[in-house]
Formats: sequence, structure tokens, C-alpha cells
Amino acid sequence: MNGSGEDRYSSNWEKLSKRLRLLYPCAVCGETDFFKKEAHHIDGNKKNGSIDNAIILCKACHKGVHDKSIEIPENFKGYKNCGFSVKVAHPASSREDWFNSKNPLKLIPKLPSDMAMKFRKDCIKGFIKPGACNLYIGLSHSDYLVGVLGFSNPDYGNYDVILKADTTPSEWEYSTDLLLYVLRTTDVKNILSDKFGRDVKTAYSKCFSQHEQINRYRKHGELIKKDKVNGGYDLGYLFQLGTVPSLKAAKSLWMQKHKIT
Repeated sequence: MNGSGEDRYSSNWEKLSKRLRLLYPCAVCGETDFFKKEAHHIDGNKKNGSIDNAIILCKACHKGVHDKSIEIPENFKGYKNCGFSVKVAHPASSREDWFNSKNPLKLIPKLPSDMAMKFRKDCIKGFIKPGACNLYIGLSHSDYLVGVLGFSNPDYGNYDVILKADTTPSEWEYSTDLLLYVLRTTDVKNILSDKFGRDVKTAYSKCFSQHEQINRYRKHGELIKKDKVNGGYDLGYLFQLGTVPSLKAAKSLWMQKHKIT
């Protein structure tokens, strides 16, 4: 990607491009697929790697901008003050350390697996690398990666996808509950339906617990399986997707539940 000679990109461009493509759709047509998007140098100078010189375009629109059949939208304001940089989780002693009620929630529709796995490893004590997921969705807030949802196709069962990851930093107060509200949103349902090419309505999570229920799931999913095994229980929870209309609604419901103003 860095090129050579006069065509060589600035040293920061690859990293900048990746982060912007994670968070922003094509500025012309709205394409959200990470792998169909590219970062364009607005002034045409490949050595100018400033964020002020970057705009995200899908490959088709990028080609159109170069051959002058498509113009960059006049209302494009740039990304400098739009919170494009997603930082890793940091230690937090209370909810006030990481959550700001004035800031919106954002989804990263196709979080790269290496970023998702690093986040999970950093957040889970005694982490054991699980099987691969077909899709990771990231949740960001106040420029921090707050949580990771991981999904895969089921081999069998009366559900549409398997929920294999719902990870947040353990010390971030109420963060897992927020992620589960987000799981149930129409936004997540639409991303999954687009990825798997069908109407995805349900997600199933299978897990082991020493207890008969998992507290974090009780208000969000239905317990449809409980088998007593050595040392505890094999549990299965079914989540109905699309029951929360938006990210804004998920945030509002979560704030009401925990009496956050």
C-alpha cells in the first residue's frame, strides 16, 4: 500500500485509512463494508497523510472521483473532530470514568478479527482462545472500544446465528449490560442479516456456569437449555434481535435501568 518513489504514501496513511474505514461509510453512497472502502487523498498528494486530507469512499465511488464522474460532497466536513480514533480499554474504577451520557454509541460493523481477539484477551482473565467467528461487531463510545460481539453460523438448531462473544472490560461498571442492549438492536440485526444473506432474528449463546442461570443474560435472553453436568450446568440462551429499535434507544434503556443521568 505504501508504494514507491513519487507514488509512495506517507508512513501513517495505512493506519489512518484502516481506522477511518472501520468507523465511517463511503461519503458518497454510504457503503459500510470495510473491505469495499478505501481512503482517498482529497488534494491528490499521496504524501499528505493528514486526517484533513482523507475521505472514505467505496471502490466504485473512489474510481468515479478520480475520473471526475463523481464529486466529493460539498457538505463533507472531515473527520478531525469526529472521534475516529478508537483507543483500547483503560482501567476504570467507576462508570463515570468511561461513560459520558452526552456522547453517542457507535458500531464498527466488521471489526477485524485480530483487533477483536486482542481486545478479548486483554479483557478476560484466564482467556482461552475460542474458535473463529464469522463476524465481529465492535461497540465504541467516547472514542473507546467498549465491547465486542462475535457471531458464527450454526450447524444446527432453531436459531439464526450463534453468539460466541459478548466481551467488555470487566472493571467497566455495567458495560456488559449495555453491550447486551446493543445486541438486541435493529442496527445489529441489519448488520447480521446483510452479512449472512438472510433475515437474522435470533442469536443463541451456549455457555457453562456453576450456577443455574447467568445473571448478565437474565433480562435480555430466554433460557431454553439447562443440562446439569460435572461441576455445574450447560446453559443455552436465545436472544431476540431487533427488539430495541436503535442504538439511541439501547443507551436510553440502559441509562434508565441503572438510573444514570
